[in-house]
Amino acid sequence: MPFLRIEISIHVAPEHTMKPDKIPLGDNIRIARARLGYSQEYVADRLGISKQRYRQLENEEQDSLTFGRLSEIGSILETDIETLMTLHRTPFAVDRMSAQDTLILALNQLIQTQQELMIVLQKNLTLE
Repeated sequence: MPFLRIEISIHVAPEHTMKPDKIPLGDNIRIARARLGYSQEYVADRLGISKQRYRQLENEEQDSLTFGRLSEIGSILETDIETLMTLHRTPFAVDRMSAQDTLILALNQLIQTQQELMIVLQKNLTLE
């Protein structure tokens, strides 16, 4: 039986690359989501948007995010708008995550990758 090896790397951008007046909202949302162990797909489904659109939201590839949408996200992530706006300043922010939080984030990413792989494999099996 072949062995499948999946590697996950976590890239954390240095804080100095961020514009001083810019709130890293996408990063803050990602941190809040990861701490709960939610996948992007889960949050996207709860918001009623595609996973691709949600990914764009976290990567800040969208120009607009309304307070209404931010409130919805906060509700799903069991937090409020103020926390989502200031999460990067808290002690557990990405650049200051503990080893345990980093491991949890990596494991959540691995689970999400495995779930996506299972979906692809199931689709391939149904096509045969």
